[in-house]
Amino acid sequence: MKFAFNPKKSAQAAAVLLQRNGGDMDKYLFIKMLYLADRKAIERWEEPITGDSAASMQHGPVLSNVYDLTKGDCPGGRTDWEPFISDADAQTNRIVLRADPGVDELSKAEIAILEAVHAQFKDCTWKQMREFTHTLPEYENVGRGSKPIRTESILKAVGRTDEEVADAARGHWEISVADALLTNR
Repeated sequence: MKFAFNPKKSAQAAAVLLQRNGGDMDKYLFIKMLYLADRKAIERWEEPITGDSAASMQHGPVLSNVYDLTKGDCPGGRTDWEPFISDADAQTNRIVLRADPGVDELSKAEIAILEAVHAQFKDCTWKQMREFTHTLPEYENVGRGSKPIRTESILKAVGRTDEEVADAARGHWEISVADALLTNR
């Protein structure tokens, strides 16, 4: 199951976290909280908030495009991200909210997930967050490399049966085909 990364919605989700944190946050906690919010959305609706692809990395799971955006990369997403969310500062490793991108792309339920994740993890150190995310069943220790985390792996990790995962994948495929047909009309 692959989703389309939505940089505008991702910036809005990022802004919700940053606003709840007083306008800035450690890059590591920021990336992990967005991952955990997407994970919770996948658990509830079989679809992430950001549409981003997840990956296992040395310090735990990340959202690939969000990770790149915090480093100033991901050219396709910079237009919707850069006016609102800073790159990680090289000295402080902080991400700063530059401006409010609004929340028109986010549902109330998605905002509630973001707020709940922030409330649960806001007081964690990066080491605590690293240790926690390393316990997630979908995470694989890849050393200094990276390996994609499939949405199906997340669904299994949150308790879905093989049959439920197959049904979710089939449903996602059917929606993707319908979208493609309607888009090409």
